[in-house]
Amino acid sequence: MKRIVIDLETLSEKDFEFKKEIDDLIASEVAPKTQDMEDGKIDVWDVLEPLGKKGLLGLRYPKELGGRGSSYMQEMLLSEALSYESLVYDMVRGSSVYPAGLILAFRRQKTLGKHIKPIVTGEKKGCFCFTEPDAGSDLSRMKTIYKKDEDGNFILNGEKRFITNGSVADVMVVYGRNGAFIVESDFGGFEMLEEYKLMGLHGLNLGHLKFTNVKVPKENILFYRELKTKTEGSQKKRTSAISSMQQFLGPERVAMSLQALAVAKRAIEIAVKYSQERVQFKQPISNFEGISFKIAEMVANFEAGKALYGKAAKNSQNPALCAMCKLFVVTSTHKICDEALQIMGGIGYTNKYPVERLLRDIRLHRIGGGTDEIMKYIIQKDIYRGFNRQIGEESESKGKFQF
Repeated sequence: MKRIVIDLETLSEKDFEFKKEIDDLIASEVAPKTQDMEDGKIDVWDVLEPLGKKGLLGLRYPKELGGRGSSYMQEMLLSEALSYESLVYDMVRGSSVYPAGLILAFRRQKTLGKHIKPIVTGEKKGCFCFTEPDAGSDLSRMKTIYKKDEDGNFILNGEKRFITNGSVADVMVVYGRNGAFIVESDFGGFEMLEEYKLMGLHGLNLGHLKFTNVKVPKENILFYRELKTKTEGSQKKRTSAISSMQQFLGPERVAMSLQALAVAKRAIEIAVKYSQERVQFKQPISNFEGISFKIAEMVANFEAGKALYGKAAKNSQNPALCAMCKLFVVTSTHKICDEALQIMGGIGYTNKYPVERLLRDIRLHRIGGGTDEIMKYIIQKDIYRGFNRQIGEESESKGKFQF
């Protein structure tokens, strides 16, 4: 049984059996198709749809909704196992079931519950739409907006880009300045402008979407806030629902960290094995400290990342901690993959081994879900706010601040 991120010693008997099931399933039904997906010979959904029929796309959803009612531990085991094989699988899976999760989170089963089971089983594909051409890191520049019409329904206008599953989704969560709604791809006025070709993550259907006077029924509300204009001096300020969206970013960053750890583990395993098999100067290259010290640093950073992930997973509503986790784990994984390729030399740069793919794939995690720079901004802001708060409370104890 593969040792990936979650220590096997911590698993219950039920979780251990699930892990074995997943390992066997991926080895027999997923891994043989990965290169064909990478080469564009098959679609990622050719791999994922059969998993949906087994209740594995929305693993934690109740059986009556197409899932298995499984534990968070089993969700982590599935996420890391899929990411170990290819980041694309778990990214697509997570994005697709996202609308179902929000329908439940906002208790909209009565009006929107019809979408949950088709999404969870893979019969329909989902996505969430956040990023815009003018609003990447700076969400205050978001232009997408919902306006009430005379019938109490809503008119949606805006653009979204870099949307995972965006070019194939049937059911979308579309965030605007003043709320989020469920929007279906067959609504009039919706247009898929482009599917991006990517440096890595081949098979990911990343779309640029446009919404022009799309009529959205009021029953499709997830959350909504009226935009209000407040005049203060000569400045006009508008309140919005953007702050409500922030609560979903922490869990997303923790999930991305687990995906990255799985990628790091695979790169390490490949590099360790190769360094013991590759002979130069009449001995395995693992005998040379130039190689073995790289391995030591790679594993040390991997283990540190695991520890930080464990802490963040238990505190996913702590923005700074989630930012620290994503920043450290993802940048460390990127370096680990790069070092693995360096250890392998020229053959690492070919597709004879998956290391070059791991390196290309993980690069997007330093951008998506919040760039490295935004993560640092969140962290430093929290540090200084905590420091100044403590100084205010203990003006005579400036040297006692602890992070």
